[in-house]
Amino acid sequence: MKDFDTLALQKGASVTALFAVPPTLIARFVVDNSDHPSGWAPLLSLLAICGFVIGSGVAAWHQERGRPLAHGLVAGAGVFLVVQSFFLLIRVATGGEVRVSRIITAFSLALVASIFGGVLGSIMQNSGVRPK
Repeated sequence: MKDFDTLALQKGASVTALFAVPPTLIARFVVDNSDHPSGWAPLLSLLAICGFVIGSGVAAWHQERGRPLAHGLVAGAGVFLVVQSFFLLIRVATGGEVRVSRIITAFSLALVASIFGGVLGSIMQNSGVRPK
């Protein structure tokens, strides 16, 4: 863990959780459980992806170890794994259907968004803009 800036990871993970988790919760427990298909699901998914980009960008931008992509990826993937584990436990405990393909797809999107956020954070650092 010495290769990672833990303060940057904490900042990035908290921002990711703030912006990505609420739309995910709404999508999982409100839209996903309704009998009628809704146009809200794609919008909520897009908001969650943007949350991963922003949070990973924060982690990449704040890190001081010269590894912005790794910090962005770890912050985004870490939040996804924690939140998805919680969702999975709830689904199993309530006898709900576990859709592995949906989890893998969502994880892939979160990883791509995290890499994109890491690139943006790296660009911010390289342009000379420093966080306060």
